[in-house]
Amino acid sequence: MELVHTLLFLLRETSMEEDLKRARQCLKSLEKSASQTVVVFNQGIWSNTALDAYLSDFDLDCTIIGEGVNRGIVIGRQRCFTYIWTHMPQAEWITELHMDMLFTYRWEAPLVDYLRDHDEPMVSCGIVDKAGALSYLDLEVPVLPDDLEAAAAYLLTLRRNQVTNGLNHPCVHRADILQAVGGYDTAFLRNQQEFEDDSLMLGYHYYYGTRRNWRPKVCFRSVVFHEVAGQRLNLKTWSGPNNFDGLVKQYGAMGLKQLIPIHATQWHETFFSQRFQEQQKAD
Repeated sequence: MELVHTLLFLLRETSMEEDLKRARQCLKSLEKSASQTVVVFNQGIWSNTALDAYLSDFDLDCTIIGEGVNRGIVIGRQRCFTYIWTHMPQAEWITELHMDMLFTYRWEAPLVDYLRDHDEPMVSCGIVDKAGALSYLDLEVPVLPDDLEAAAAYLLTLRRNQVTNGLNHPCVHRADILQAVGGYDTAFLRNQQEFEDDSLMLGYHYYYGTRRNWRPKVCFRSVVFHEVAGQRLNLKTWSGPNNFDGLVKQYGAMGLKQLIPIHATQWHETFFSQRFQEQQKAD
């Protein structure tokens, strides 16, 4: 299985101890993956040399790119994608990981199996958060054990043969289709984060054509831990720097209309309905 993980590695001076603890747990658990190949984008604050020395402690095959500067999610992810397309053309599958995740044994294998059996460009795994919530299933389960081995075993017990509409990270992309739609378009998505996933979902939607009415899927045959999931749903406002204007420039008001049924939550349906109506009035 030619699968490559992508990970944005960020340390902050104000929370260095906490960030390092989270990073060690994430990377140690990632050793249990079916693939140990990782492209790491260094967002700071270490040099690439210092980061390389740190990553050598883990049983992972890491390639470091970036300059130790926090350039945001869009540029970081896209740089990882471009590196893989250029230097690892044998890669069939590409993941998107975060440092506040914990993984279990061969967690990505059921997702790849799902993609092999279905005509889909990507699929997400199920996630349980720090409060014990299983996103998209409206279920609450006991919180994750602190011990990494116990946590890995516990995550296996949360698996179920269920697929639903929705989008989580981590996810697995088909590398060829991700490249065909271009990944995250930094010409439009110029701020550090927010709405880049919506841009990519529209890219996939139009790749398959509106007649297919493609929607992202969550496959609960694999479940991992994501400390804080669904962060956008917890936002009280969205007035800060984000990529919404870039999303509208890229796909227009009709793109906002298409996002209403693409997402599987009431929050997204309400949000994009309101933004579509605002665009209609502005035009």
